[in-house]
Amino acid sequence: MPPKSGATKKPNLEINLGGLRMKNPVTVASGTFGYGAEYSQYFDISLLGAVTTKSLSLKVRAGNKPPRLVETPAGMLNAIGLQNVGLDVYLAEKAPFLREKGATIIANIYGHSPEEYAELARRLEEAGAADAIEANLSCPNVHDARKARGAVLVSQNPGAISEYTRTIRSATSLPLFIKLTPNVMDIQEPALAAEEAGANGLCLINTLLGLAIDPETRRPRLSNIVGGLSGPAIRPVAVKMVWDAARAVKIPIIGTGGICHAEDAIEFLLAGATAVSVGSMTFRQPDAARRVLQGMEAYLTRHRIPAVSDLVGAMRV
Repeated sequence: MPPKSGATKKPNLEINLGGLRMKNPVTVASGTFGYGAEYSQYFDISLLGAVTTKSLSLKVRAGNKPPRLVETPAGMLNAIGLQNVGLDVYLAEKAPFLREKGATIIANIYGHSPEEYAELARRLEEAGAADAIEANLSCPNVHDARKARGAVLVSQNPGAISEYTRTIRSATSLPLFIKLTPNVMDIQEPALAAEEAGANGLCLINTLLGLAIDPETRRPRLSNIVGGLSGPAIRPVAVKMVWDAARAVKIPIIGTGGICHAEDAIEFLLAGATAVSVGSMTFRQPDAARRVLQGMEAYLTRHRIPAVSDLVGAMRV
């Protein structure tokens, strides 16, 4: 039925994220939402455009030794090390729960080789346990920082990005999103490498490398020495990188990094993101993603913008 005279028509929140149809542009950042069960007691997780899972590897992964978290003035450093239940447990327990709740699933995956990523993607699709794949090529917390020069992340090397993306792409027909690191001089080159190799979208950004030292003991506060910085402190960096990448590629971008409120999410859309993911704020407010979604709808209504997609790349300069 048409709205009554004087009534405001609800804005259209639906988006197409590289072939993944989402009821709205809000998801959660991998590693901050588990596999949904912990947060389903706080709100209906099917209200989100998608649930992005904690990274999945082929085998169970214990992660790094504690201490693995350090609070910072405007965020936190983490070096969890991709602790996860492994693919078999996910397929047997976690995916059925998400399906029962009616969630759209973006499965974040991590492997030690292109072939491992491909196997994960193939098995997830065959089991109907994902609606899209997010390939984590950029976690900074799985390398030994004691090495003289450290380890280069896959997503710091455009050639490696191409190789991994092509191999994963060949293994699945699901929409494929590549999660890139901000720890590069120019985000456009790796973004283009992912696009040209067949990615359907990008996720920007992963955490920034950081180090915290206890002055009393003179030791690193993290057992892994370095960790990934997330939270409000990194948001301007993330928005800038989304803006840079959006001017270089034609595929959609999931913007992430320090989103606490709807206004933060709007920033990412104006910079060129099609969707957003809420991460660290979830630890403070378990229903932060829902609050962001509600605030975005209110913003669109207040500004009489008919569709959320109208905001994408609409920054005025």
